[in-house]
Amino acid sequence: MDRLFEATTIAAEPMSSESTDTVQLFVGDDANSDALEALLSEYYAVTTETEALVGDIVLVDDRSFSTYRERFEAHIDQNGPTFVPVVLVCRSGTTIDESLLTATSDGRPLVDDIVEAPVREHVLARRLSNLLAHRRQFEQLTAQNERLEEFASVVSHDLRNPLQVAKGRTELLQETVADSDREHLREIEESLDRMDDIIDNVLTLAREGTVADDVEMVALGPVVDEAWSVVDAPAATLRVTDSAATIRADREQLRTVFENLLRNSVEHTGEDPTIEVGATTDGFYVADNGPGIPTDERDDVLERGYSTAEDGTGLGLDIVANIVEAHDWEITVGESETGGARFEITGVSRPSNDR
Repeated sequence: MDRLFEATTIAAEPMSSESTDTVQLFVGDDANSDALEALLSEYYAVTTETEALVGDIVLVDDRSFSTYRERFEAHIDQNGPTFVPVVLVCRSGTTIDESLLTATSDGRPLVDDIVEAPVREHVLARRLSNLLAHRRQFEQLTAQNERLEEFASVVSHDLRNPLQVAKGRTELLQETVADSDREHLREIEESLDRMDDIIDNVLTLAREGTVADDVEMVALGPVVDEAWSVVDAPAATLRVTDSAATIRADREQLRTVFENLLRNSVEHTGEDPTIEVGATTDGFYVADNGPGIPTDERDDVLERGYSTAEDGTGLGLDIVANIVEAHDWEITVGESETGGARFEITGVSRPSNDR
C-alpha cells in the first residue's frame, strides 16, 4: 500500500480537538481510507459517504479523483454560492492537471489545494485548518450579503412607498397653497428629493457589494453617455476624449462610478461646468473646471458622509471608492489642468493595442 500520509510527533499548528467540522474522504483503497479516518477522527467528524457531498471539506486521492470529478463539478454548478474546499492528495510522480486550480465560471477552482503524498500529519493539519478557516469566512460573508439584500429590500419598499405618498400629496397642495406659503412647499419638496437621493445611494451601497461579478471589456464612450443621461446638468458640457477606449470592468458598476463622479463635478463646479473624461495607459479619469479640492482635504473626500454641499448625502464618492476596491483598482484625487478636481482611477486592465 502506498501510504498517503506520514504520522509524526511534530504538531506545528495542530488541529483543534473541539472542531465540529466534517471531513469527507473520497479515498479508493480501504487501507488508506481507514488510516486517514483514524487519524482525522481525533480532531474532526469524518465520513466516508461517497454518494453526495456532505462534508465541510473534501479529501480525495489522485487515483480516486477521476471517479468523483463529475460529482464535484455538479456540486459547484448546482449549489450556487457555496464553498466546500477540495484537497487532492497526489502520490509522487503523479502528473497534475494545472487546470484543476483554475477558477471555473463561478470564480472557484475545482481543487483548492494539492498536497504530495506521503504528506506529514502536521502539514495535513495546517492545510485543512487553513481551508476550513476560509470556509467559515465565506459563510460569514454570504450571510452578511444576505442581510444586506434584506436591508435593501426593506429600504426600497418600506421607506420609498411612504415617500412617494408624501410627494404626491405635496403636488396636490400646489393647487391650494397661497403664494406667500409656496416657499415652505418648495423646502418640503427639496427635503423629499434629498430623502429619495439618500435611499438611492444606500441601496447602491448595499447591493453593489465588494465584488465585481460580471467583468467584461467595456467601451468607455457608450457607458459614459449612459451615465451622463441620468445626470441633471443642462448647462454643463461633457467631453469624452477617448470614446473608443476599452477597459475591463463590471459594466453596471462602471456606469455607477461615472454617474457619481459626473454628478459630483456638476454639483461642485458652479456655473457653466465643463467635464472631461478620458483614458490613461492603465485606467481613466474624470476632470472638471471647478474650484478644485484643497490638498489637505483630498484624502477626506472619499470617506463616507463627507460633503461640502448643504444638500449632499456624502455617499456618492464612497460608492465610487467601494466599486474601485471591488475591482482591485486605485483612485487618487488631484488637480485638473484648469485647476479643478481630477479623479483618476489606475490599475485597470486595458488591451495593449488600445492605449
